[in-house]
Amino acid sequence: MEPISSILERKVPVVLGNVETEEEEREIRECNEWAVSQGLPDGKYTYELCDPDSGEPLAIIDLAWPEGLQPGYSQPVVLLLNEPTEMEEIVNRSGYKYFKNVESFRNYVNREILAEVTV
Repeated sequence: MEPISSILERKVPVVLGNVETEEEEREIRECNEWAVSQGLPDGKYTYELCDPDSGEPLAIIDLAWPEGLQPGYSQPVVLLLNEPTEMEEIVNRSGYKYFKNVESFRNYVNREILAEVTV
């Protein structure tokens, strides 16, 4: 059996991201419900973003559309509420467009996906 000291010395990757408050959870749920009401696919809650080469987890995303909001036609997108800059860098490097608040996500959906002009 491996000694505990050896286990503690191993480098364990730090996985960023989690939903911290009920308010944040409500915002995420309502954002997904709004997207679905616009005829878009369900987002994936607490989506685990993994390194494509190693398969190791990189981050837990609040809400993600890994196939895009229009699968096959648009890039993957994620909603990151109250996440550190490192999280933004990880998703950006992984090819995702990210939004730091629900309002900017909705504006993007209306402008780029639904092709509606928002004022």
